[in-house]
Amino acid sequence: MKSLHKYYSNAKFLLTGEYLVLHGALALAIPLKYGQVLEVFESEKSHLEWQAYEKGKLWLNFSISNQEITNQTDEGETAKDFVCFLLNKAKVLNPDFLRISKLKVRTEIDFDRNWGLGSSSTLINNVAKWAEVNPYQLHSLVSNGSGYDIASANNRKPILFRRNGNYPLIYTVNLSPPFANQLYFAYLGKKQKSTDSVRSFLKNNTLKIEFIDQISQISKDILSADSADVFDNLVEIHEQLISNILGQKCIKEKLFPDFKGSVKSLGAWGGDFIMLRSNLSRAEIHSYFYKAGLTKILSWNEMVLGTN
Repeated sequence: MKSLHKYYSNAKFLLTGEYLVLHGALALAIPLKYGQVLEVFESEKSHLEWQAYEKGKLWLNFSISNQEITNQTDEGETAKDFVCFLLNKAKVLNPDFLRISKLKVRTEIDFDRNWGLGSSSTLINNVAKWAEVNPYQLHSLVSNGSGYDIASANNRKPILFRRNGNYPLIYTVNLSPPFANQLYFAYLGKKQKSTDSVRSFLKNNTLKIEFIDQISQISKDILSADSADVFDNLVEIHEQLISNILGQKCIKEKLFPDFKGSVKSLGAWGGDFIMLRSNLSRAEIHSYFYKAGLTKILSWNEMVLGTN
């Protein structure tokens, strides 16, 4: 069956600026070799058919009526609720969207949806393309995040990102650290719901402008870090600053105090992925983290878009 429309959005990592990007800090984000596809087909059914796949395996399959889309005015409790909510807000921005309901939608992510790489943001971005609306505006209607993930979904290079309403400031940059073969990403296995982390942070934190300026400077300095020592130092300063703001221990201090190298939380602290840099061999790194119960460890080149 030939598709009427096909869209693709990149998954992402936020390397610097987590939490503070919400308050205007300059953040460094990278697109990944993973992502999500959304395809639209004609259908004989009277309702919109929706199928979602994860690495080739069907995990969602339901039909949606126009009335369900109209009635879903919040994110709800289920995946179907969120899809209806997302389509509802897309129609708010473009009333001509989904005039034809005899359609079938097929989405597929090529990564584990528990990894926190952007299963929601890539879907939002793909729906925005389909509905022909501003992706940041749609994102702001269904999410409390900064929108950096939408920017990464649409760029094939690393970006410096600064929040600015529906028209954020985005600068594509080069990021090719000479020690890239010493960089790894490890999955902590504790999926964090980023919306909850963001909501808690916005509610409980009042930030000094110097914190935002410090993180912004680190985001720029990491781009020019020409040695592993400089990089590790920047990571340590960043981790300690966020630790002080959140009142939580750094991930290395908390879980991996004897690891020979730097460890940085990515995104919502306490779950999802961490970034590692070490002089240890790949085998030694895998051995260390396997003993700590972490079995999904991927290299920089395996994850980051644009690397071999």
